[in-house]
Amino acid sequence: MPTFKVRKDYINHFRQEKPLEGIYFTDFIREVLEKRSRRKSKDYAAVYDAIIKHIDNFSENYDCDIFTNSITEEFLDDFIIYLENNGLRHNTIVGYIQKIQSLVRRAGQYNYAVDTTFDEIDLREEPTNAVFLSMNEITRIYYYKFVKQDKRKAKERIRDMFVIGCLTALRYSDYSRLTSQNMINGYIVIRTKKTNVDVKVPAHDYVKEIFAKYGGFIPSGLCIQYFNKYLKVIMKEIGLNDIITYSYTKGGKLVTATREKWELISSHTARRSAATNMYLTGRMKTFEIMKLTGHRSEQNFFRYIRLTGDDTARNISGDMFFRK
Repeated sequence: MPTFKVRKDYINHFRQEKPLEGIYFTDFIREVLEKRSRRKSKDYAAVYDAIIKHIDNFSENYDCDIFTNSITEEFLDDFIIYLENNGLRHNTIVGYIQKIQSLVRRAGQYNYAVDTTFDEIDLREEPTNAVFLSMNEITRIYYYKFVKQDKRKAKERIRDMFVIGCLTALRYSDYSRLTSQNMINGYIVIRTKKTNVDVKVPAHDYVKEIFAKYGGFIPSGLCIQYFNKYLKVIMKEIGLNDIITYSYTKGGKLVTATREKWELISSHTARRSAATNMYLTGRMKTFEIMKLTGHRSEQNFFRYIRLTGDDTARNISGDMFFRK
C-alpha cells in the first residue's frame, strides 16, 4: 500500500499568544521519553519511570491531579516530604527534583502552561560514600595471585577488566566491550556508549599486558549486576578491608554507616579511581582529564574526584609553603 507523508509545521504559532493549557505531567514525561529513548541507552528511561510511578502514587494518595502547571514550589516541597517518608536517600531525591525541573522547563518551551515558582527549589547533593583506589592498590589488585582454584579464571577475567577501567577512566559500558580493534598505536580508541563521543586514552603498560594476555580478546559479555557481585568477592579476597565511615540522609534523617572498603567497590569505582589518580599526579591539566572523562564543567568534575583530608594533606605536604 502507498504511504503518504504528513507535513509537519514546527513553527510555534502560540509563542507570542496565550500558552496552551497544562496537560497531565506524567503524560508529558512519556511524550518526552518516546522521542528521546531511541537515541539513549536502554537504562535511560528507568529513572523517569520511577518518577512517573512516584507522581502517580502521590496523586492518588493526596487525591489531586498533577498537570504541567501544577509543578509549583508548594508541590515540590510536599513531594520532597512524600519521597522522604518513602525512605528515599537525599541524593536520589535531589536527582528526581532536578529532572522534574528540567522537564517543566521543556514543557514551557513546548508552550504548555507552567508555573514559574518550580525553579525556586534549590536542593544540593551531599557527599557520597563513593571510594577510589590508589595506584598502589591498583598495582596490588593487578598482581594478586588467586590461590583458590574455585573459579580462578573467572575471577582473573573480572579483575583484569576492572584494572582496565581503573587505568582508562572509561565507564563499564565501554571498558567491558573493548577488543583488539580498540587498541591503536598504543592508545585505547572508542566511541562511548552513553555520550556517543570518540575518546582516545594512552594505554597504560598494565592495559597493554592484559590485551596481550588475552590475545586482544578482552573478557566481555558479563551483565553489570554479575560483575559487581563478584567484584566485591574478589576485593574482599585481596584484602581491601580498610574501615570507611560515612554519613548520608535517608528518609529525612542522618544515618552514619561503617563498611569495609571492599563493600563499597563497584564497576564505577574504576572510573572514579582513574580520574582521581590522574588528577593526583599534578602533571595533567584539569581540562585534559575532563576530555577523557567527558565532564563539561569543572564543578561537576571536582565533585567526581575522590579525595579525603589525608589524601589532600599528603598531596600538598611537599609544597614550599610548608618549608622554612
